[in-house]
Amino acid sequence: MVIHLVRHAEAIERTPEVQEQQRYLTPKGRSRFRKIAGTLKKAGIAPDLILSSPLIRAVQTAEILAQALKFKKELQLTDLLAHGFGEPQLHRLLEEHPDAREIALVGHEPELGEVTRLLLETEGPCALDKGATVTFKLKPAGAEFRHLVDGRANLIDSRGKAIIHLNQG
Repeated sequence: MVIHLVRHAEAIERTPEVQEQQRYLTPKGRSRFRKIAGTLKKAGIAPDLILSSPLIRAVQTAEILAQALKFKKELQLTDLLAHGFGEPQLHRLLEEHPDAREIALVGHEPELGEVTRLLLETEGPCALDKGATVTFKLKPAGAEFRHLVDGRANLIDSRGKAIIHLNQG
């Protein structure tokens, strides 16, 4: 199975008037993520399932991804991708969708960075840029890094370069 861990794009900041659950994508965030989604399309990603955190900014990111990839199915929302997502929740999602060959998971930092660190089996902290996507092929013996598309829509297919980039986050 192939998984794409997608951090939501740039969203408005939390303020006393705007609670965490109400944060939505900025125009800049939408524009940048359209470029990222275009790079992902060129890279050939074709998920048969897109799962998203139910928070507005993640859903909006998932919608842009679906549009760019001409994804015909419905997006699925799951609380497992909201804050608190980790390795146990990843395993649960994979168990819930055993027939999926390729899944995009749209969520949040710092959780996605920590799952990325675990899958890369690296010591240093990992942080995904806003809108960044890291792709792995899951195998019985572990995860094989495929590529990272950073927050500027650059495709990085070297595991070493990706780790350096993720450690700078």
